[in-house]
Amino acid sequence: MKPIIERLNKAPKSSFVIQKDIFPHYPTPWHHHPEYELVLVVKSTGKKVIGDQISNFTDGDLTLMGPFLPHVYHNDKIYYEEDSTLTAEAIVIHFSEDIAGKGLFEIPEFESIKRLLTDSLTGISISGNTRQIVEDKMHKMLELNGALLIIELLSILHLLADTKEKEQIASPGFSENFKPSGSERITKVCDYIMQNFNTDLKLAHVAKVANMSPNAFCSFFKQRTRKTYVNFLNEIRVGYACRLLIENQYNISEICYKSGFQNLSNFNRQFKKIQNKTPIQYKNDIVLINS
Repeated sequence: MKPIIERLNKAPKSSFVIQKDIFPHYPTPWHHHPEYELVLVVKSTGKKVIGDQISNFTDGDLTLMGPFLPHVYHNDKIYYEEDSTLTAEAIVIHFSEDIAGKGLFEIPEFESIKRLLTDSLTGISISGNTRQIVEDKMHKMLELNGALLIIELLSILHLLADTKEKEQIASPGFSENFKPSGSERITKVCDYIMQNFNTDLKLAHVAKVANMSPNAFCSFFKQRTRKTYVNFLNEIRVGYACRLLIENQYNISEICYKSGFQNLSNFNRQFKKIQNKTPIQYKNDIVLINS
């Protein structure tokens, strides 16, 4: 199942879209689009799929997603019953990097926001007091117009960039647009891993890219990413496997080898360790959500 591309219609004198939606249940299928998206679930419950991660949502759920990150929000079964009086409500903001002029996020003062937007390529979940502040701001934006809208959106992005009350959602292996941030060396290493994860990628090969010994590289990599090289590589491979499972073009054995695993038992073991379910359970969950 490939994600459909959603085309958004901006108002004639608007540089981005903000809207409050009220539906019997969320109608949009598995999709993606070139804009960034900030979604506040005002009212409703169900499951959401952001990239390769499946999780529950309820009132107040707040998520920032980068361009072309596939996603879908699917309400609980009761919302689809004929006599249901429930409503699914959300405030959604779509925007591009040039909302206030091209090159805005390239200036030093916006460095943290630029990093936030890079991180959003795999989705960001916002929690705690930060979530409550942003929720209030998004409700306020519905009453604003003109330059005040841009100012309030930049205020939200600045808040999200600085807060620690957030976490990444999808794995880097799922996103075709993943961009590692950090020093030139770690960026070069991550780029190499992303390009070669589905091969028999030995530690020695990657250490050579970093121009380091294997032992020195392992210490360097864990210090920069807070993960071991092996764990990071397995996350990349499982994330890619999830994308193939969602697209539903190959069987599980084929997906195992296409993702870079050398045998099915290790694939199943690493998949369950990272996703807390087997590949077949993951695939069945996706079918259920989209049925």
